[in-house]
Amino acid sequence: MYRNRISVTILAAAIAAAFAPAYAQNAPTPADTTPSTDAAQADQAKTPEKGRAERDAEKRAVDLSQVTVTPLRQSLASAQTLKQDARMVVDSIVAEDIGKLPDNSVADAMQRITGVQIAQGFQGETSSVVVRGLPNVITTLNGREIFSGVGRGFAFQNLPATAVKTVSVYKSSEASLPDGGIAGMVDMQLYRPFDFDGAKLAATYTATHSKYGGRTDPNFSVLMSNRWQTGIGEVGALANASFMAQHYQYNAVWGDFPKVLRDGTGTPMRTASGNLIAAPNGFGADYNIGYRQRPELNYALQWKPNDSTEFYAEGLYAWDSDDYNQPFYFSFPVGAVTPNNLTVGNNCYANQLTGSPFAGQTICDASGGSWTGNTYAATSTQAHVQHGRDMQHAIGVKWQGDKLRLSSDLSYGSSSFDVNTFIVDTFLKGPVTTVWNGTAGNQQNWSLGNNMQLDPNNYYLNGLFQTWNTQRGKQYAWRGDGNLDLNGSFFSYLDFGLRYADHKAQYTGSVERSTPPPGGPGTGNIVETPNPANQVLARFPSSYFCSMPTTSAIPTSWLTGCFDYLTGNADAIRGLYGLPAGRPPVNPGRYYNIDEKTFAGYLQAGYATTLFGLPVDGLLGMRVERVKRNLDAYSFNAATSIYSPLSVNTSEPVYLPNLSFNLHFTDALQLRLVAAKTVTYPGFGQLNPSISLNPGTINRAGAAASGNPNLKPIKSNNYDASLEWYFAPAGYVSGGVFYRDINGYIQNYVTDVTINGEAYLLSSPQSAGSGHLDGAEVAYQQFFDFLPGALSGLGVQLNFTYIDGSTRSPQFIGGPVVASPLQNVSKRNGNAVLMYEKYGFSARLAYNYRSRFIDFFTQPTVAGNHDEIEPANQLDFSMGYDIDPHATVVLSATNLTGEDLHQYWGDGSSRPRDIRYQDRTVGLGVRFKL
Repeated sequence: MYRNRISVTILAAAIAAAFAPAYAQNAPTPADTTPSTDAAQADQAKTPEKGRAERDAEKRAVDLSQVTVTPLRQSLASAQTLKQDARMVVDSIVAEDIGKLPDNSVADAMQRITGVQIAQGFQGETSSVVVRGLPNVITTLNGREIFSGVGRGFAFQNLPATAVKTVSVYKSSEASLPDGGIAGMVDMQLYRPFDFDGAKLAATYTATHSKYGGRTDPNFSVLMSNRWQTGIGEVGALANASFMAQHYQYNAVWGDFPKVLRDGTGTPMRTASGNLIAAPNGFGADYNIGYRQRPELNYALQWKPNDSTEFYAEGLYAWDSDDYNQPFYFSFPVGAVTPNNLTVGNNCYANQLTGSPFAGQTICDASGGSWTGNTYAATSTQAHVQHGRDMQHAIGVKWQGDKLRLSSDLSYGSSSFDVNTFIVDTFLKGPVTTVWNGTAGNQQNWSLGNNMQLDPNNYYLNGLFQTWNTQRGKQYAWRGDGNLDLNGSFFSYLDFGLRYADHKAQYTGSVERSTPPPGGPGTGNIVETPNPANQVLARFPSSYFCSMPTTSAIPTSWLTGCFDYLTGNADAIRGLYGLPAGRPPVNPGRYYNIDEKTFAGYLQAGYATTLFGLPVDGLLGMRVERVKRNLDAYSFNAATSIYSPLSVNTSEPVYLPNLSFNLHFTDALQLRLVAAKTVTYPGFGQLNPSISLNPGTINRAGAAASGNPNLKPIKSNNYDASLEWYFAPAGYVSGGVFYRDINGYIQNYVTDVTINGEAYLLSSPQSAGSGHLDGAEVAYQQFFDFLPGALSGLGVQLNFTYIDGSTRSPQFIGGPVVASPLQNVSKRNGNAVLMYEKYGFSARLAYNYRSRFIDFFTQPTVAGNHDEIEPANQLDFSMGYDIDPHATVVLSATNLTGEDLHQYWGDGSSRPRDIRYQDRTVGLGVRFKL
């Protein structure tokens, strides 16, 4: 009831604002910021009552008399026009100038869009983008589907922001758009030569320093474009090249899952009042230290032999190279020996471990202690070398007659990604003292007694682990679209089109098996009596070790193998372990080949009429699609450990209707109502039926992963309502509510299983039952031109999104069906941006907020079966100063307040899982344009 009251109140307030006077009309879209997709171009010609040109002429007459056009205002006005004139619910960001989105990367820039949330991955950059809490987004480049590796989605971090003109997030759907995202669609537009009046040369160079990476790295781009009148018509050509590089360091300190604390004999420990005690299963650190490079090249050719016909060819290459060291440092003493100096906090609750003999009993979280004995403490060097490439090329033609417009587009896209990982584990000779200093700062503060981890003589070799995988994806796609002007009294035009796509995805991975140390494991307890032949310094020179950085949770350094030593001596180390040179063989359980053919057609009518004397327009359409999928993989028999070839063929039609209603109170005020059915297909990797096994360690279960060929498409009935008031050239306020009725949402679960007598934690996807997602969002944008003098350059952007959702799904695989929250959904999300543009200065101070959310459904623990993330909500700053009309100096800084990400087991803050130290960057650069 409370949630519904919020939605109704927001919408009622927006409707009340509708009757306030409008002071100005909206600014027109400049030629260099208009989307070039067929659907977007069709939008420009489908405005009822008045012609688009007539409306734009009126707007210009108002705009030019009120405010000086500047890059920041122009970009906001352009994004505002895209929102106002779109046929559905759309929010966009437009580059302020060539090579200048609001942030350094496309992924980071998207967080400024209402309803979009982002998260960083373990390599120190934004790797997750969700729209209104859902990650199920289809990505297009210039209107064509684009993907990375064997995924369906695109890695936004692979595309430098300097290459992008516009990013639009379509939150509601209609028949002419590609399907595949129940959350919506993200379309990225690159520049084309006809976006400019004539010759254009622009360049950017920025040097960015990372606090934790400790280096200053270059980022640059160059764009060249021109257009000519020739004997065969007008011709244009454009080339753009970009390069991004970063030395990064993304450190995390963690606590393993909480469990009932036992002494060295296995007896559960209790407080004086008889309550059980919970403590982390172990303590550790996971650093990621590396160097990443991303070159990019895109081109575009346009030819207009006459006013009605245009031919084009365009393409993109984006490369990714990332070499990084992922050192681990951990100790697992809990349950192996009896703790000393144990302290217990006052956070007590019912034990939520399903199936436990103590289920339901009161359990209290420990807050500190120490363990001394022959327990397992170790470091591990994981050397990762990975590189990839995304590519897309397209040719097409557009023709426009008096009442009929036709277009045809043929494209080829491919993506590849290769990962090679080489790991050497080392452990510390006992006895080991592990000191847990509690969770001050919402982090696991721990150390080893006497700093024994600093003495290289204490280290002994354990297993060698190596793995690799290759990902290949490619797609041929053709689409033909048309628009017929009906000029009727009710139906004004007709959209129609066909699309065919053939998408192939192949994944190949190696055997994942740890090879014992070269001298053998030794006798008895390997920590107490390690084999002297495996002492690291007996096998490797002292230069093998590198010292790792400190953090607030681990204030003393520790030793592990050096990345350069491992990658430079891989074959020699393999020989030491008795393995042949080169990479390990292919594992059938990590192979699949999928061929997916899509046939789609759509028919959609645009209508326009009046209601109570007010203009009304909208869409009524249907998209029909059939997907034929062939899957080749291997099934795994756990009893015999035998892989057998497996082929699965599926074919299913999908019907996707849509209906929209737009009521125009004035040219500046409109109400939208949209209903549509959408679908998201399972990821290719999620469909792989086989199983990948990573055996456990001395006191930790192994990790296993499996797909599920029986996954069904996620289907959703989507309903949107929004009220939008555009009161100034770069000023508007909007309020909206949305509801998603979702069926078959796919979520990952972790389950305890036993395979060949070994314990594993098996992660696998399952189709959940019915669920819903609903919420409300508001947005406000304005420059305060009415203020005197220098203050008239001030402006603000504010947006807030409230989301709530749940789905009926098993609490764990095989467990009871319960209503549980959706993964990735933060209930409260917002942006606050203070802007300034005057006297040659352009500046933004931007704060991004996202509330706590469920990251993953884990194996059942005393804290439940999920973990939660409290994001690092950052404050970022950027400023530019125009030296002259051709040169601008720019300064940028991210994470000014030094916020870090925190992750917890279950709710509350007494069981930290991770603290991830977010970097802080400062960049200084210059932009040129001619």
